Parts: sequence; structure tokens; C-alpha cells
Amino acid sequence: MVLGTGATWYARRSTGADMQIFHNDGLWTHRVGHYFFPDSPRFEYFADSFAKSSHQADEYFATARDYWFRYYEPRRGDIIIDVGAGCGEDTLAFSHAVGDSGRVLAIEAHPGTFRRLEMFCRLNRLSNTTPLWLALMGKSGTVSMIESEHWERQSIDWTNVRSDEQVPASTLDALCEHEQIKDIAFLKMNIEGAERDAIRGMVKSIQYIKRICIACHDFRADRGDGEHFRTRATVEQFLRDHGFTLAYRQDDHRSYVRDHIYGSRQS
Repeated sequence: MVLGTGATWYARRSTGADMQIFHNDGLWTHRVGHYFFPDSPRFEYFADSFAKSSHQADEYFATARDYWFRYYEPRRGDIIIDVGAGCGEDTLAFSHAVGDSGRVLAIEAHPGTFRRLEMFCRLNRLSNTTPLWLALMGKSGTVSMIESEHWERQSIDWTNVRSDEQVPASTLDALCEHEQIKDIAFLKMNIEGAERDAIRGMVKSIQYIKRICIACHDFRADRGDGEHFRTRATVEQFLRDHGFTLAYRQDDHRSYVRDHIYGSRQS
């Protein structure tokens, strides 16, 4: 395709990196070295896109270390559950960290974002990773999504207004039973305010978790996005009630990182 050929030429010329832009299975996708990144159904590449993209995989690994590996050191053979996997930003680091003997469940609710996640896992041959399209909630059924211009701000529809985006919902308890999981080395949860409801479906499976990090979003409530984002106190109490020792990063300059709640326990 002419657009892909021209964009590839410009990307390589402007960055000096081994890059390729191509259309694949309905999504424009770029490759940097041996990593693939599905982007959009539309051609949305600009002159300044390629410099950032040339280091995209490195940024994914660095961000995962910064956000999730502060109080958890992944080991080969670990099972990690990535709740709110997005397009695979953290999933890539999780998959590499646990190796062929480990396992990653990458859970994403938004249909368009999940499509990119699924393709990301397939193109990058993350054979130890299972992408799952569902919302992790307090009960099984369906939920609606609130659309946003930014995929990372997609959230559950708390207004009870039926939307066009209906998403299957399940509990972590049901998921662990279905996948026969009884040992979770680390659970990451970043689901834009739905964490209060998700923990209601973790009554049994919480005992399987050794390390956890839940990204709360009280900072969004503080800036006026809605009180349903104020979940930190509920999450803290839930984790303490189930035997977790909590840790924080209160000195971090980023408000969203200060709302990360880390939990660990010996058994």
C-alpha cells in the first residue's frame, strides 16, 4: 500500500531505526525491530510520531518497572493477572518476565482496545499470554462502556444508561475457577474507577494472591470527574481485611502514582 510504503520510508529516514508501517487485519500497525504495535483503523501517523515510536518497547518495559515492579520482583514461572491491560503496554513486560514456564492473563474490557491487545499478543508471539475480553466486576453479566477520545480513560458506565458498547462481565473468582488458577504471584489492576466493584468478586480468589497493586483514581474525583472514582479507602480496607501489608509512594510527584496501593503477604 502506497501510504504504508511512504510512511515506512519517512520513518526510517527520520529516525534511523528499523521501522515499518503497514495495514494488517483492519488496523494500521508499526513495527520497530522485532516488536509490533497495532495502532488504529485510520492512518494517523504524523511527522513527530516516529521519533517516539522508535523507543516504544523500551518505554513499555521501563514503565512496567516503575509502576508495578516496585514491591514485586517477577520470577520465571510466575502467574500474573493484568486487569486493565489496555493495548498490552504492561503485558509485554509481564510476559517477558515470567518466561515460557509462566503465565499472563491480560484482561481488557473495551472492544476496540481489546482488538489491539489481542493482535499485539499475536504479532509479538506472547505465547504465555491469554488475552481476555471482559470487565472484571462483582458479578457476571454485561456492562456498558463510557467512550473517551483517549483509550486509557475508557471506563464502566455508572450512569445506568444503556450504551452501544456492551461488554461481558465476570468475577475474578469465576475466572480463576475456569482457568484452574490457585496461585497468583502478582495482580495488577488499573480499571478507571471500577475497582470498588471488582473487589466484590474476589472473595475466594483473593487468598491466591501474593502481591497486588491496585491503581485507584481518587485524583480524578479530586479534579471533578465524579465521586465514583474515589475508591482508595474501600480498596485499602479490603486488602487489610484479607491480610495484606500495604505500601505507598506518597512522595512521588505524579498524583496517579500516589494513588497506587501496593499489597503483599507471605501466604
